[in-house]
Formats: sequence, structure tokens, C-alpha cells
Amino acid sequence: MAGRTISAYADEQTYRQVSELAKAEDRSTAQIATAALRLYMRLPRRAHDALRRLEAAGPDAVEAAAWAAGRALLDQQYEQAIARGLREGGLHDGGHAPRDLDEEASLREAADLIRKTP
Repeated sequence: MAGRTISAYADEQTYRQVSELAKAEDRSTAQIATAALRLYMRLPRRAHDALRRLEAAGPDAVEAAAWAAGRALLDQQYEQAIARGLREGGLHDGGHAPRDLDEEASLREAADLIRKTP
């Protein structure tokens, strides 16, 4: 895919963190930066404003927001995995489990289905 170069200044700590993450994920620093930009650009403008206000409030506020955003991403991934497991597990009636399964049994069933998918 053809692309364009975007330059950005990063403080030393951010540079080190991006470099370490790129190494750990076997990706380039440019790939890490691109992923971060893609996510930021998908956020609603009100979220951009909120992030700027949190940055002004200090690093603890940003850290808490980052954890919350990470949790939301993981929750979304989990929901998609459950839906995929239900589809691939033969539950084609709109994604509903049989009525005789309680919530805990449904979660165990979904986890078993997910473990079986490549």
C-alpha cells in the first residue's frame, strides 16, 4: 500500500517505550506509530478534546484513561470472539444459546469453542 511519511517529535521516554515495544512485537517504530495514529483518528473529536484535558490534568489521569481504553478494546475483542464461537459452533438462531444453559455454562461453552478455533 502506498503511503506518505508523517514526522513526529517524541520525548526520550516515549521514544524508548516505542522502540522497546517495536522490538518486543517484531515491528518497526513506524508501524507502532501508524497503529497509534489510526486509533487516534478513529476516535470521535470529543475524545480528542478529552485526551487533551486529561493530559493537562497530569500523567495519572492519562494512565487511568489508557487502562480504561485498553479494557474497552479487550472487551470488544472478547465479544467478537464469543460471537464467532457461537457462529462457528452451530448456534445460527441469532447467536442465542439453548435456553437450558445458565450464564456460567454459556460462558464455559463459549470459552471451549474459542479454544478450538485456530
